[in-house]
Amino acid sequence: MASYNGIFERSALGQTNTVPRTGTLDTSPDIIPFGIGCVSDPGTFFSDDYEKDPSVPLEANQTNYIYLRGKNYSGNIIDDSGEQRPRLFWTKASLLLFPQAWNELTQSPSGQAFSLTADAAATGVVSEPFIWQPDNIENDHYCLIAQVPSPGYDNAIPGFNGIDQFNAWVAGHGGIAWRSAAVNNSTSLTFTGQGMGYQQGPDAFMIEFVLICKNLPVETKVSFSAGAPGPEPAIFLPPTAVNGPDFFTGLESMVPANYVSAIYYNITFPKGTTPPPDAQVSLQAWYRSGSENGIEKVIVLGSNTLHFR
Repeated sequence: MASYNGIFERSALGQTNTVPRTGTLDTSPDIIPFGIGCVSDPGTFFSDDYEKDPSVPLEANQTNYIYLRGKNYSGNIIDDSGEQRPRLFWTKASLLLFPQAWNELTQSPSGQAFSLTADAAATGVVSEPFIWQPDNIENDHYCLIAQVPSPGYDNAIPGFNGIDQFNAWVAGHGGIAWRSAAVNNSTSLTFTGQGMGYQQGPDAFMIEFVLICKNLPVETKVSFSAGAPGPEPAIFLPPTAVNGPDFFTGLESMVPANYVSAIYYNITFPKGTTPPPDAQVSLQAWYRSGSENGIEKVIVLGSNTLHFR
C-alpha cells in the first residue's frame, strides 16, 4: 500500500488516499452525474457534500450535466488547467477495454476549457459541468472514466488485455475514477439543444428567463438550464407540464456581470404524440428597467424560437 499525494479520486465513499484501492471500483462518488439540473456554486455545493454522493440518473436524449471533484492530499495548491486539465470520457461497458473507442466530453456551458483547482488538504471541483446528451441504451450500460492530473504522477491511459488489467489500473492510480452511469431511457419524442447563447454584459441584473409555448400538446414537459456557475438561483427550470395552447413559464435569477453560458432546453412530448405543425417554443431573457408614463419598460437581452414544422 502507498499514499497518493495528489488530487485523489475515490472509488467509494469513506476512502482516503491509499492505493491500490480495494472493493468496488465502478461507483466513484467523485464523478457526479447530475441529470438535467445544475447548481449555482458547484465549488461549495460539492465540497460541502464530499461525504455524500448527490448523483442522480441521467436522462436519455436530453442535455445533462456531470460534475467532477477530488481531494488534494499534497501540501501545495494544485491547478489542473490547460494541458493538465481534468478529462472525462464515456463509453458503453461493452467497449470499456478499448480506450481508443472512448468518447471524451469536451463541451462546457460557457465554451471555456475545463479546470480544477484544489488548495492543500481541500476538495476541488471542476470549473464547469461537462455536458452530455446520452442516447437510449439497451442490453448494455454506460461507463464514465475521469482522469485528473497531479504533479509527479503518471495517469496516462494504457491499453488493456482484459478486465483484470483494467481493474488493476483503476485501483492503482489515485487520479483515475470510474463510474457506471444510470440512464433513464426516453419513451416518447424528445427535443433538446442550445436555445440561446447568453451574455450578460458589464452589469449584474435580476433577469427573467422564460419559455413561451404555443400549441404544444397538453402535458408536454418543458425545461431549460444554463450550467455555467454564478447566477443565484441557478438558471434551471425543472420539467414543467404545459397546460394549454398558450403557456408561459420561467424564473428570475440574479446574474453576475460578464456571465456567459449556453442555455439548453429539453422538451418531452406525451407518449404517442407529436407536435402539430404550428407548435413553437420561444426562449427569452429580459430585465425590467422601470416604468414610463405608467408603462413598464422591458429590455430583451436574448430571444430564440424553436419551430417544429
